[in-house]
Amino acid sequence: MRKLFEMGSLLSIEDFNTLKVLGGYELIKITEGYAHLRKEGYDIQISGIEIHFDMLMEHSALLSFTELHDIRITKAAKEGESHET
Repeated sequence: MRKLFEMGSLLSIEDFNTLKVLGGYELIKITEGYAHLRKEGYDIQISGIEIHFDMLMEHSALLSFTELHDIRITKAAKEGESHET
């Protein structure tokens, strides 16, 4: 299938209760209060109350949460490399 519109890469927080991810990403882990994604060489870790996916597709995702406690975006370590966050 050919895409009609080019989707750019985007990560945004809307209305303080929704995280929108456009473009390729990798879902690492999700629990009721935690989500860990990897996008374009960055690890994105979110913790809060009642985190869940409203939409989960190959090139886009929409997460919502009742209360956001912490969001961390760090450069992902390359294989065999380690660093402190």
